[in-house]
Amino acid sequence: MSAAHYFDGHSARLHVVQLSTGNGAIHLHGETSRSYSLAGTRLAEPFEHAPTVLYFKDGSHAEVLDPGVQQHLMEALGYRKSWVVRWQEHMAASLLALALLMALIVATWFWGLPAAAEHLAREVPPSADRALGENALALLQKQNLLQPSRFSEDRLEALQGLLQRVQPASPRIPLRLKVVDAPLLGPNALAFPDGTIVLTDQLVRTALGESGDLDARAAAMLAGVLAHEVGHVEMRHSVRSMTRASLTAALSATLFGDFSAVAAGLPALLGNMEYSRDMELAADGYAAAALSRRGISTLPLADLFDHLDEQADRTTPKMLRQVMSYASTHPDGYARSQRLREAEPETDGEAAE
Repeated sequence: MSAAHYFDGHSARLHVVQLSTGNGAIHLHGETSRSYSLAGTRLAEPFEHAPTVLYFKDGSHAEVLDPGVQQHLMEALGYRKSWVVRWQEHMAASLLALALLMALIVATWFWGLPAAAEHLAREVPPSADRALGENALALLQKQNLLQPSRFSEDRLEALQGLLQRVQPASPRIPLRLKVVDAPLLGPNALAFPDGTIVLTDQLVRTALGESGDLDARAAAMLAGVLAHEVGHVEMRHSVRSMTRASLTAALSATLFGDFSAVAAGLPALLGNMEYSRDMELAADGYAAAALSRRGISTLPLADLFDHLDEQADRTTPKMLRQVMSYASTHPDGYARSQRLREAEPETDGEAAE
């Protein structure tokens, strides 16, 4: 006989019993009395220094506390170690399994997830783009982050003309420009999946410079910014990012689900920041090609990236800049400007008129 804890499967109550075997059955005596056929009893995978767990047909189970009876129970039940357990008992096989698991996780993370996200994004209907964009824009407006532009109607009309110049002849979805005053967003531009492109007064003023004139250089800067945002819309980056985020979060929860929500969310966040950098570079490439087709130099846009980075350098402590550079969803501004300069033909194109 051996002491055991019995659970009937209907309540959390623990029954202290004495367990014995005989006549092809397991017998329990104590706070409850039961008998179970050996043929209908399953032995859980045994672990060293852990109770031996027996599962019975009626959903109940018993935990045998004496490790000395484990071998007797294994022989009585005809227990045979599974191939997984046998692998675990061999160091070389365990290391090989671990290496294969890590390779599978890496392949899934870097190749499987992006491929699956691209497939899902193609299945998302255009109506989802419109709903997602309208809701996101409405949220920013509800938070009073976007105020009416302070520029004149003539200036706003000129900016609309720049968008018309760089947009494709047949855009995937109708595009519209919304110029807003957004002090909290600063010099910024946003592309929404419904085709809305938001341009802040602060970014326009940065491009205009001290003169405040929409000269050829300023127009080329803003045309480049708008072409970049058009690239986001045309390539459906918002929907692709959303599907990637969903799949990454699901994988993170699977791998780290026993940890806190932060532990599960952090890998998803880091993975999607890298994906966002890729999309930003793709939008830069789209802008460079669009500007080149229209005879607009990419150098003013490169200068704008450098200028925005210099502004950040002057207003942000060095240590914080390093952290933000790692955590930013956008690639480093200087690296982006260098790519644009390399994209410029040897004979510089004319700036936008």
